[in-house]
Order: sequence, then C-alpha cells, then structure tokens
Amino acid sequence: MASTVPVSLPVSLPAPVTGEVTFYLSLPSAGAGLMEAATAASTPGRSTYRHFSSVADAAARYGASDAQIDSAASSVEALGLQFAADPTRLFARVTGTMAQWQKALGAALSAQPATASSPFTTYGLPQWLPTALQPSGSGLITTQAQVYDPSADGQRPPGGHQPGDATAAGGGTPPAQSWPHNTGTPVRAGCSAPDLQQLEVYTEQQVQTAYGVGALKHAASGSPVITVLDLGGGWSSEDLQLAGQCFGYSPPTVTQSQGDGVGSAISNADPETSLDLQTAVAVAPGAQMRLVQTTPSGLLDGFSRAVGGSDHAPDVISLSYGSCALSEKQASPGYVAVTDDVLAMAALTGVSTFVAAGDSGSTTCSSDLGRTTLSYPAVSPFVTAVGGTRLTLGPGNTRVSETVWNDSVYGQSAAGGGGPSQLELRPGYQNGVNSQATRGVPDVSALADITPGWPVVLNGTLQTAGGTSGSTPFTAAATALVSATQRKAGRPPIGLANGWFYLAASQQPSTFFDVTQGSNDLAGVGCCQAAAGYDEASGLGVPNWATLPAALPEAG
Repeated sequence: MASTVPVSLPVSLPAPVTGEVTFYLSLPSAGAGLMEAATAASTPGRSTYRHFSSVADAAARYGASDAQIDSAASSVEALGLQFAADPTRLFARVTGTMAQWQKALGAALSAQPATASSPFTTYGLPQWLPTALQPSGSGLITTQAQVYDPSADGQRPPGGHQPGDATAAGGGTPPAQSWPHNTGTPVRAGCSAPDLQQLEVYTEQQVQTAYGVGALKHAASGSPVITVLDLGGGWSSEDLQLAGQCFGYSPPTVTQSQGDGVGSAISNADPETSLDLQTAVAVAPGAQMRLVQTTPSGLLDGFSRAVGGSDHAPDVISLSYGSCALSEKQASPGYVAVTDDVLAMAALTGVSTFVAAGDSGSTTCSSDLGRTTLSYPAVSPFVTAVGGTRLTLGPGNTRVSETVWNDSVYGQSAAGGGGPSQLELRPGYQNGVNSQATRGVPDVSALADITPGWPVVLNGTLQTAGGTSGSTPFTAAATALVSATQRKAGRPPIGLANGWFYLAASQQPSTFFDVTQGSNDLAGVGCCQAAAGYDEASGLGVPNWATLPAALPEAG
C-alpha cells in the first residue's frame, strides 16, 4: 500500500513466516478524534457524510507519530525481536522465532499443541515481561498467539447444525415440531442432491428473488470488492466451482492473503468459510473476491489486513465470527479498544463492515448468567450486526411469512443473536428507535434457519446450512453491489451502512420487511421479542434490495 512515511520507518504489513510467533503492541493514537471523524463520515446530514480518507492519510492524522513508532521499535528491536507498525499506525506486530522469544524473555513461551480438529498451536507469554515490551504510551494487548500446524490438520468434524440431530445441538431435547420444507419454487438448480430433492434447502435464486436482489443486480454496475475474513478455516475452489454449476453463475478467482501465524494455506475445507464465499459470490459473481486467512484468534490481524492490505480498500468486509469473552466478560479491553479503532478507520476509509450477530440467541456467553449477553465484534458501533430469520416462501418465491430465527422447537438450541449490550453505549444511528442507553444488536436480519436453509457445497456434497454465517455474507454482498454502482457513477462508496439503513427504515418503510413475530430467547431471560419497528430480535428487519438502494442519502 502506498505510504507517506519514510522508507526507513518500520511501518509495514509483513507476510507471515513459518516458525515465527507474533504478539500485538498498542501504539499511541488519537482514538477519540478517529471515532468522531468516522461517525461524521457515516452520519447522513453531516457535512462530511461519505467523505472518506485513504488509510495512509487517516493513519497519519490519528495514529502514532514517526517519533513514537521509532521509539517503540527501538525498545522492541533491542531485545532481538522484529517490530512492524501496522499501516493504520494503531498497533504494532512484535515477532520472533521461539529461540528469539526465549532470549528476549529469559523464559520459553508456553505451548498448547495443535490437534486434528484444531490445528493451531497456542503460545503464551510468561507473567513477567521486560519493560522494553511496554514502552511509553504503548503496551502488549495480547498474551497468546496461534500458529497453524499443517502436520496436525486432519479432516475437520462436521460443522453447523444437522437437520433432526437434536442431540448434537439441542441437548437431547425432543423436537416439538417437524422440520419445515421448501414450499417455494426452486430455481435453476443445475445439480441433483438429496437436500434439494427432499426440499430441505433453498436455492440461491429463491432467496435472492424473495429479497429483491434480482432487481438490484439488474440495476447494478461496476465491480464490487468483497473481503471475507476467514478465522481458521479452509475452503476448496472445486467446491466453489460446483456451487456455481448448481446455481448458474461463474465464480470469480478468489485472491487469498495469509495472516499472522498462517504461513501456508489451511488445507481442509471448512463449512464456515465455504458458506461465506459461496453465499457472497452467488449474490455478486462479478466481484473482486478477497479472502484474508488468519488464525481463530486473529480478529485484529484480519481486520487490519482487510483495510490496509491493498492499494484499494474493499467495498465491504464480511465476518461470520464473534466472541463473548472479548466484550461481555471484558477479558481483553486493550485488544477490543484497538480493534474498535481499526473498525473506525475502516469506516473512515469508506469500508462497510458486516458481522454475524451469532447463533446463540440473546445469551451468547452462557444461559447460566440469567441475563442477555452478546458477542464482539457484533456490538461494536462501527459494524453492521446481522441477525437471523426463518423465511417461508410460496409459489414464485414470494414471501409468505418471515419470523425471528429460533430453531428450539425443532430440537436445536439455535437462534439469531440479539439483545442490549451490557457495555457499549447506544450509537447515534439508533437514536429514536432504541429506547435503551446501550447498543442494541442486531441492526438488520436475513435468512438463517437451518432447514430449509442456505445451500453450501462442502467436499463435493451440497447440503443445507443455517446461522447468521449465511445472512451476513449475503447482506454484505448486496451492499457491495450498491457501493460499486456508486463508485462507477463517480460517487463515494457506502462506508458504514448503518446511517443509511436506519434513516431509510424511518423515512421509507418499504425499504425493509418489518419482522414482527418470534423471539430469540433460548434461556428464558425475557429477551428478545420481535415487534413493530426496530427490535433486538431482528433489528430493523430484512432489507428490501429492490427499493433500499434508491434511499441512499447523497454525500455531504
């Protein structure tokens, strides 16, 4: 990426090297100014709405100075470790071999070995750290790091929820109802599979028709740029090609980059990553598809590489991941703060970030707590959190009904994430619709039911998949089509989409299907129930992509 800093300054996005372990160090920054600028660029009616900066310019204004970076680099490099300030200038990577870390620390890193089902060795820092790793104004924000071990990577266990398997996800609870079937009209399914024949899965075209994506595609122009964050999963180009043959599109080439700790591509196909890619590509087959592949703990690394890893920022970032520990339990406040800053910089550079709200209803952390809990980064104010619905179609794939996704009646403890945050204050775009003082999740929703659910080809077999891992890349890809059309017309991209979504829903109700039925409560905590207007079970509802693009506000 182009940079305005001197060549000698240690600012870079280093490629991972096998045998090296990386931890993260915060850098001094103007976080409050960054968040205000990102908010202004994302708020319709503000003079700087959709006025975006390059990463280099935003980093120079809100990140660490040259002198601060040089000072931190000198402290770290004196220990014999490698230092690289991220292009955002918000944090730095501190890297070394096992031998270099042992020499620097005077003790070996702890190591939890990789396994076939989780082929990532986890390394930990000792409790005592040299002062050189805590330079003035900075400090380590991670104490654990993961490294992919290809030799341990066996065939992964099946992922997702399987129809009728009450024991696997429902704790042995007998289902109160039988699974529903696809009552719509399957379209252009160019392959034969049991799930298709038994009407246990929707085809891509059915969902797109119901949600107005056909009209969106017809009006779209330009080439969308979509970045999928892959935290620990592999994928197969053969599966992507087979999905294209099934549903009548030609998949684009996926450009993959590796994150810290993943020196080589992860070998085995994973249902999560496969669903992300195939769902996004089906909506936008002409897109420039990028995949950032990092470790399960590589959230900050993934966002950083998505934002700063190319000369041209993506239109959207899609992430189907969340962690209770990072937000509701406050386990890593420094890590969350820096990640939020990176997400704010993404918004300031014109990137829309979409994050799955989760599949555990309103109790992501534990049902034993007796209250609602959510996951991070869905609760960040600088992402669009995507929840889940159950969609019923009729002839011609018209919507018969749509309710909050909750499959507990089918024996599965699975429902769309949603509820009030315990910590994050209500962002401005929720003023007037969210009566609580804290952020509500989700912002919008889409199909997430298990059966009939999203189609995914995994290891050559088409099957049904449920969860907000389907609704998120779908919504992200549709937004990317709008953003690319804007750029093609010489206008700015979308940036954080929430200001647009909330304003459109309030002024033009036809831009969303208001989900008014259903609950995502899996543990009897009394939250959350769908209602007219915004609610914390379905957000604003489901975007109508045939009408929503016309409601995009002009840049300030």
